Amino acid sequence: MTNPAVPATGRPGRRPWWALAPTVVIVLVLCALLLPRDHREPARPAKAAPVVTPLPAATAGEICSTAQNRYPSQAVDSGHYLINPNEWNATGGLCISGTDDATGFKVTRSGIGPASLTDPDRGPGAYPHISTQFQPGTGPLPIPVSNLRYATSSWHTTQIDSGVYNASYDIWYSNSRTSCSFTESAELMIWLRGNGKSPFGDEAGELKAGGTSYRVYQAPKTSSHTLITYEMATSTSSVTDLDLRAFTRDAVQRGYVPAGSYLCAVQAGFEIWDGGAGLGSDSFSFQAAAGQPSGAITSALPGLCLDSRVSGDPAAVGAGTCDGSAAQTWTMADDGSIGQSGRCVEDPAIGFPVLTACTSRPDQRWRVTPTGQLANQDTGRCVENPASPGAPSGTAPGAATGGALQVRMRPCDTRTGQEWHPPA
Repeated sequence: MTNPAVPATGRPGRRPWWALAPTVVIVLVLCALLLPRDHREPARPAKAAPVVTPLPAATAGEICSTAQNRYPSQAVDSGHYLINPNEWNATGGLCISGTDDATGFKVTRSGIGPASLTDPDRGPGAYPHISTQFQPGTGPLPIPVSNLRYATSSWHTTQIDSGVYNASYDIWYSNSRTSCSFTESAELMIWLRGNGKSPFGDEAGELKAGGTSYRVYQAPKTSSHTLITYEMATSTSSVTDLDLRAFTRDAVQRGYVPAGSYLCAVQAGFEIWDGGAGLGSDSFSFQAAAGQPSGAITSALPGLCLDSRVSGDPAAVGAGTCDGSAAQTWTMADDGSIGQSGRCVEDPAIGFPVLTACTSRPDQRWRVTPTGQLANQDTGRCVENPASPGAPSGTAPGAATGGALQVRMRPCDTRTGQEWHPPA
């Protein structure tokens, strides 16, 4: 008797049903591939791009950006400045017009908005502005940063509450005397107001300039073009004699403006992300000159100035009653030195500064901190007025005929006696 479970020798046995499974799977896959597509869910149409309607053509007195010319400009104030709608990152169009003031302009029409931005990640759609010229005979620029005696600007604006924009200076520094390439130059912005926007970059402390506090934002350094922004802690619509050299000096110390570069352009206008019609620049002025700034270094303690007249020690530095004399006239160079009559202030780490021959050594280099102290770049200590409340007890060595008491070098803090105002 054979085992019924085993087929008899020489006779083919039946194939179990599960042996057909691979064939079934193959058939199903072929059907899925060969069946017509119209039984499946139809493909979804691509989302249509927003339609941007360009602004009508410019009317009399208007300067409008167009698809053919994004940067039309017009010379104003006898050719000293240019005004420009500068629609550099949008396609909606923007128009400005000159005002009765030779240095004014107004945004008359704007097609700037989220739908018209060419690349929202790159920034605003337009920067209508007034700018210095980069042509010989039209102004003082370019000036080497290392030889910038002063640079001041006054700007009065009309602002609106609607839209998304800022009111800002845009200042440029080139490594070449003969060009001012905005794609390669260092860029420094000063925001008077941000309406719906904050500066790009990481917040990096504060700068105090002219009695006003500014928040500092440092953008990542990814190329030869760098960006640093100073935003007013309290918004304003106007500034008078804004000291652009103070911002330049701070940006040099932070490594965002090369010390060997040239200040090549100063612009003032409105970065616009949305809207902007009604914004206006009522008046603008800019003054600059080469040479090192000289004058009194005044203490935050009223009526006192840094003085080289300390009785009994011609090398000593003191603080005396401000009188405008040569002994209180100091030159602050961009290499960080503070000098007078061929001698420079040095911190030899003996407790007080001295006047000695200029050597450009680190102990003769100083910086003005964001809170106004004169800090030595080598020792990290600050100049302190001995008349400061809370200063160490003891009489400072010597008193000059002008009443100067020798200043000290102390650990930096926020004491009023450590706050000094350099010459403009």
